[in-house]
Amino acid sequence: MERDTNALYVTLGVQRNATEEEIKKAYRRLALRFHPDKNPNAAEQFKAITHAYEILSDPKKRSVYDKYGEMGVNMMDSVAGFLFDPDIEGPLCFFFTIISISIILLILFFTFLSIRVDGKVSWSLGVVFIPIWIVDLVAFSVLVAQTKKEPTDDDENYEEEFEVDDPGIREQAREKRRQQQRRLHRIRNFLAIAYVLLIFTFQILIVLRADRVITWSAAIVFIPYFIIETINMYPNIIEYMVILKTSRIYDNNGSPSLKLKIKMFFETFWWLLIRVTLAILIVLRIDKVITVSWGIVFFPLYLIGLRYALWILWQWLALRKAESLQNRLKVDVIVSAIAFGIVGTLSYTVIGLLASRLDGNIRIKLSSILIPVFIVLSLLFCCTGCCLPLVFLNWGGIGDDLEGSAETSLISPDKRITYPTIAGPSSSFARNSNDTM
Repeated sequence: MERDTNALYVTLGVQRNATEEEIKKAYRRLALRFHPDKNPNAAEQFKAITHAYEILSDPKKRSVYDKYGEMGVNMMDSVAGFLFDPDIEGPLCFFFTIISISIILLILFFTFLSIRVDGKVSWSLGVVFIPIWIVDLVAFSVLVAQTKKEPTDDDENYEEEFEVDDPGIREQAREKRRQQQRRLHRIRNFLAIAYVLLIFTFQILIVLRADRVITWSAAIVFIPYFIIETINMYPNIIEYMVILKTSRIYDNNGSPSLKLKIKMFFETFWWLLIRVTLAILIVLRIDKVITVSWGIVFFPLYLIGLRYALWILWQWLALRKAESLQNRLKVDVIVSAIAFGIVGTLSYTVIGLLASRLDGNIRIKLSSILIPVFIVLSLLFCCTGCCLPLVFLNWGGIGDDLEGSAETSLISPDKRITYPTIAGPSSSFARNSNDTM
């Protein structure tokens, strides 16, 4: 669909800077003229006029149309509709700015960590972690600013769901809903701030123990992390309880299946189990409760790759038996396999080299191990700091280019384009030639 941001104005016969009253008057005049009751042959014109008025009479839809055309209006109710919100550019640019700054700080952190571990400098780990703490401060500031905002009330949709004739009962129900929204808003903000504070505490304990300011065991140092995972467990439990009440745990006979319950439990708690298991193994290895190689400690990370490799293989085997209509899905699986191969190779190369370094192989420099990390972060910075902002701004700015031509007169569709009857030089050039002769 072309991004024509002027067609609806042409349909109503108004300029792009027309006021709401002018649009309303134009619609009424045209509606009376082309109404099917008065003009039976003008049904399509009447439909087009009504469609144009529905969009241009709504301030938000008109704003979206002026930027993105009818495609933007049609996408407003889709999953990506927020990208077509005319008020999204400011928050989106702010988001890209925060992400870009965070990526730069992460690059600085890994650079400081590399030169510190490789013995290039003798800084304390507290200096190395300064970029990370700046990221924490930025995140904490954003969260604090977010807590001061009141939750938005979706009263219009609520009134559609709660149809009661008594205005008093409706107002009480609306106020109760607002209180619930405020309570949930406060709980979410509290949990988000608690996350940041726990992460910050965890980082401080790591720095203090690495710099030998404290001699606590790794089990004590990791307490903030395990508290975070305990908080993470709560939504997983809620999700699993909801799943148990759905048809996803019933077999073909309509009976609850223990096998499906175990499968759903595995899918719900998969990432949580991987993270907690990895953290426990790291703690045991640091405290020398176990003395295995770090390659074995990182075993949960290998399970992640194994799971996705088996999933891609299963998808491919299932689609091989499918009809030709599934060729597009086969392409998707092939693309997924290629992406997994690239990401998996880079990731497990880093993990393998890091395990070898932790096992005492000092010939492997940390700066060399983190090369893929620097490449990925650089690409992300290029996307968030340049490419994506330009895409969104240019996408929203094309419609603005027509603003300058808003006052120009519209060309009648009945006007014909004439061409010279004789091929060759233009008539003016021909007249000049005749004059000279």
